[in-house]
Amino acid sequence: MAAGKTLVRCASAICAAVLPALLAGAAAAQTTEQTPEPGANSVNVARGIVVPILVTREVRVGASGASQEEHKVKFAVDRPVIYNGYVIAKPGDLAEGHYDTQTNQTKREFSNEVSQEVDLYVDDVVNFCGDTIYVSFEKTFVGGVRSGFLSFGVHAHDAVVAQGDVLQASTDRAQRNVCAEPAPDEVPNPLPKGIITPEPELTPSPSPDSDRP
Repeated sequence: MAAGKTLVRCASAICAAVLPALLAGAAAAQTTEQTPEPGANSVNVARGIVVPILVTREVRVGASGASQEEHKVKFAVDRPVIYNGYVIAKPGDLAEGHYDTQTNQTKREFSNEVSQEVDLYVDDVVNFCGDTIYVSFEKTFVGGVRSGFLSFGVHAHDAVVAQGDVLQASTDRAQRNVCAEPAPDEVPNPLPKGIITPEPELTPSPSPDSDRP
C-alpha cells in the first residue's frame, strides 16, 4: 500500500509540474498562429505615387480675413491607392494637412485691392492599419476685395476649397515596409476629371558628372 501511495504521489507531482508548461506552450502556439507575421503584407513605396485626397469639409477664408494664420485640416483618401498589386491606402483613410493665410494690399490712385491667399498643404496619410504615408500637395487659392471710384463699389470673393473637391497629392519620398493588402482583381476607378493638381515644382537637373562611369 505504501508503494502504491508513493507512485500516485509521484504521478501527481509530475502532472503538476508538466501540465502548466504544456498549457502555456499550446497557448503560445495558438497566439502565434493568430498573429500576422510582421512584414508579411508590406511593400516598399516609391516616390511620386498619386494619392487622391477628398476635401470632406469646405475651407473658406473671407476676402478680408486675417493675415499669417495657420490652421490644421483633416481630409480623407478618395479611392483605393494601388501600387505593385497591393492596396496601400483605402477610401476614408485619414489625410492630414494645414493651410496658411496671407493678406496683401495694393493701393492705387482710384482703387484699393486686398487679396487673400490661402496656401493649402496635404502632409500625410494614415492608412487602414496605422502606417503613416508621407505625401505632398501644395496649392494657392486666391480671394480678395476691390474697391474705389473706378471699381463702382466694393467687389469681394472668398478663397474657397469646396467640399467634394479632390486633390492630387503624391508620395514625396520612398518608404520601406508600408502595410498593404493584395489588390482585388477588378480595375480601380480612374482619377476624376476635375481633380485639382498641385503647383508645379522645379525638379533639379542631373549633375553633369552623373553620366560618367
